[in-house]
Amino acid sequence: MRQILIALCLTVFAAAAHAQAALDAVMAQATADCALYENGNLMVGEESTNSVDLTGDGEPEVILDAEFLRCSTMAGAPYCGSGGCSLYAFVGEDTFEWQALGWRVIDWDGEPVLLIGRDGGWCGVSSAGYCFEALNWNGETFLTVMTPVE
Repeated sequence: MRQILIALCLTVFAAAAHAQAALDAVMAQATADCALYENGNLMVGEESTNSVDLTGDGEPEVILDAEFLRCSTMAGAPYCGSGGCSLYAFVGEDTFEWQALGWRVIDWDGEPVLLIGRDGGWCGVSSAGYCFEALNWNGETFLTVMTPVE
């Protein structure tokens, strides 16, 4: 039993370390991108990173919401456009990215569901429309019934 607990702790620690390294890489790229634009400095808003259980295992994953990243030499958020802002989820060794107009995690009978606000173009209507994509973790990846727009 002790060996199982040690192995589980090491697995959780390794996944957390990988997620932190992936987050650090995204932030380093954002810092570099900002510096390229008239030698700007990246400003990281307090709400940019969030710890939330996305997989239902009781351990929090990290979400980076680029809406709260700013560059000192740019107006607006550099990772946002008319269709929303980059939203990253770091789960184990994987990094997921979506374009979002906002997000929430809701509880559906004990299972976390990531709701992402989407531009209407993702839903087959004019971009002035607004819809939601619901994603849940199946142990390997996020599932959704939405057909990706190519």
